Amino acid sequence: MKLVDEYMGIKAATQIILDEIRSVLEKIEEIPYEQFISSIIQAKNVFVTGQGRSGLVSRTFAMRLTHIGINAYCVGDATTPNIDKGDLLIACSSSGSTHITCYIAGLAKKAHATIVAVTSQKNSPLAKLANIVIELPLQEVSTNYKNDGSIQFRSTLFEQACLVYLDGIILSLVSRLNSSEKDMHKRHSNLE
Repeated sequence: MKLVDEYMGIKAATQIILDEIRSVLEKIEEIPYEQFISSIIQAKNVFVTGQGRSGLVSRTFAMRLTHIGINAYCVGDATTPNIDKGDLLIACSSSGSTHITCYIAGLAKKAHATIVAVTSQKNSPLAKLANIVIELPLQEVSTNYKNDGSIQFRSTLFEQACLVYLDGIILSLVSRLNSSEKDMHKRHSNLE
């Protein structure tokens, strides 16, 4: 099979994407997952950051955290408060070396906040700043389509796997916090 077939249909294309995401998520370790869940539950406030599409994924996570009753903020928004001890910063970066994301994590560390790095590089500068490292092991991706990484452009697979992983965190939190659909609906924006 060619890596990219110009006549590939949407079902074939989406199957490749789903297979790649599955190949990443199947390799994720459970211990950091449990630590991540606990850190969110224990945090006074949760802050999220990331650049580009990783930043957009982190913002969707903050939105869902708000829906389940957790104080969540996106770094850089005008209404974002100070980060402090007892707070949590979740930093998403495929490379783990994005300058601004690492700088923000460094500021959070100086403020004695807990830091979670969601990255594909467990030995990256961002991971070294973090208390908890969630590795999405992209470098080990092997599917029927390509043996040495994703068929998709740049860090697309990281962003997709990150979104699904963080939605899994939300699902676990909904269960552990006994969040009801009714309560979540009350917290959903009504200015849209």
